[in-house]
Amino acid sequence: MGYIEDHKAESDIRALDQKVSLLMTKSKEQAGKNESFEKKIHALEARNNDLETRLKAAEHNALARHLNALLPPNSTHTPLHPLHSIHTNQPLRNFPKKASDIRTMSAAEVAALLKELDADVTTRVNAAERKSRLKEVIGVGEKGSVVEGMKDLGLVDGHVEEKGEGDKGKDGKGAEEKKKKAPVKLPGKATGPPPGKVLPIGPKD
Repeated sequence: MGYIEDHKAESDIRALDQKVSLLMTKSKEQAGKNESFEKKIHALEARNNDLETRLKAAEHNALARHLNALLPPNSTHTPLHPLHSIHTNQPLRNFPKKASDIRTMSAAEVAALLKELDADVTTRVNAAERKSRLKEVIGVGEKGSVVEGMKDLGLVDGHVEEKGEGDKGKDGKGAEEKKKKAPVKLPGKATGPPPGKVLPIGPKD
């Protein structure tokens, strides 16, 4: 009888050990899932912070680009409005103080600025083309840079109406074409008595 009870107790202990082992395995699996979930949350937070930084930098750069577009190109006196790094939203290092300074910048400085502004330079193979691209991004020295800056700020919808020769209106006709000579009214023959003369009233003799 005692042997049977001891055997049963050992069986119960082994079953309990198996349950404890299973619980520990599941606990480890759950801990791994929690860790993975926390990593995903941190990744989403980092991505959200990065997007927020980019958005703030883009807003600042849009305004700076618009203001730079109003400056005279290649000016040696008027300071530029500095842009911010799209990655940190901090003022760019080695940013040209004036538009004329771009001509004397090294290729490495131009490339570094374009990288911080996340500007596409894959098609700009030489230094001159990259400097031209930098001017475009900054907002100086390029035709239409004022309009581009206003687009970034949402001040215009990107549609610009162009008037042709003769300042054509919506109907396609120029102002000169619309001008027509007014008809000249010639004085007709007078049907009444001349001024100052009174006709006699009554039968003729």
